[in-house]
Amino acid sequence: MVGWIILAVLAILILLVFFLPYGVDVGYADEVLRVGIKAGPLRIWLLPKKPLTEKQRLKAEAKKAKKEARHAAKAAKKAAAAKEKEINDSVTVKPKPKLDFDTIVALLRMGSHAIRRFFRSFTVNFFQLHYTVACRDPYDTAIQYGMACAAAETLPALAGKKIRVLRRDIEIGADYTSEEPTVSARIVLSLQLFRLVHLAVALGVEFLKWKINSRPEDKPAAATNERKDDNGRE
Repeated sequence: MVGWIILAVLAILILLVFFLPYGVDVGYADEVLRVGIKAGPLRIWLLPKKPLTEKQRLKAEAKKAKKEARHAAKAAKKAAAAKEKEINDSVTVKPKPKLDFDTIVALLRMGSHAIRRFFRSFTVNFFQLHYTVACRDPYDTAIQYGMACAAAETLPALAGKKIRVLRRDIEIGADYTSEEPTVSARIVLSLQLFRLVHLAVALGVEFLKWKINSRPEDKPAAATNERKDDNGRE
């Protein structure tokens, strides 16, 4: 009975990890950049950073020194391994496999599909842009205001075809009495791990299909070359 309870708890935790939304929250307002990461309802703000106390500063400096020492040791070890590999490669040089044109085209096609699917895996939970146009010349203000309004109408529609946007708040204004424009923006992105797993599986299946379909084309060619060699010998 206890074993079944433990398995049920583990299954629930795994489901939470895979279906919980992870994301970032980036905002800019009043010349202050705010950056946060979130996992479900939890949110941790990375910027702006709070001023450290003297104790926290000394602890951070000690931690940084240890980290730099570890990095230096790893770099030295990596350099020694690279030098040894270079010596071994100079002794035994293996010919590099060449990619034909069809293989390159297929890989590029799969790469473009992967990029499109990757961006579609994201969800824009909230997008906000408040922009007030202001220039020294009122005529320039009017021109830029018209351009900003056109962009605000066109770009979200185009972006909506590539990525899901749940909520948006876009306001464009013009201030003919000021010379400095003002802008505030915020975007909240989220991603669920199961979407990445689904993407990896789909790409793996597509790659396997390509490998299987490309094999029969090589066998007849190889057989034809063998027959030509036999005929030439005869």
